[in-house]
Amino acid sequence: MNYTLIGSVTSPYVRKIRILLHTLAPFELKAINYLEKNDSDYLKSINPINQIPILLDGEVRIYDSRVIYNYLAKKHKLKTLSVEEENILSAIDAAMDTSINLFSLRRGGLDLNGGNSYIERQKERVALIFNYLTPWVQSLDEKNQAHWNILTMSLYSYLFWGEFREMLDLSAYPDLKKFLERFKEAPGVELTIPV
Repeated sequence: MNYTLIGSVTSPYVRKIRILLHTLAPFELKAINYLEKNDSDYLKSINPINQIPILLDGEVRIYDSRVIYNYLAKKHKLKTLSVEEENILSAIDAAMDTSINLFSLRRGGLDLNGGNSYIERQKERVALIFNYLTPWVQSLDEKNQAHWNILTMSLYSYLFWGEFREMLDLSAYPDLKKFLERFKEAPGVELTIPV
């Protein structure tokens, strides 16, 4: 079973699937940079929603990280997520979407500290999600293999990306900052560090 994963090496959405695949099956990463015209054109030609990651499994093409996870979970008989776990994963993905959108706005030249009401609402959204996630993060044990799953892989990928891109200041969230340190040696983490 060989998969091909298409995406950017810095994307937290791609990274969480890379980490997951390192625990499941052999795969090839086809790295693209969607900011380059050739890669952008290629992405548009293979994905009607024009986003990464994309997973290829033979003739099967999957376009979204959540759908990729569900596909892999079913195929590899992973434990079904509870409603509470689905809510946690949705919260992580929502914070990630928000931060990536803010990053794109910043890269496009918008001042994120200019008092724009939309931007302030997005920052507040991330803060609310971090407060929601903190009790769950406190309950995790990095020595418990069951705690290294799609939820923690997603959070790790997002928080690492946020610091890497200077989009997150975790000083007000010491438990989230400690989480990065506690899980930095989990399977697949070192192999997927953005370079």
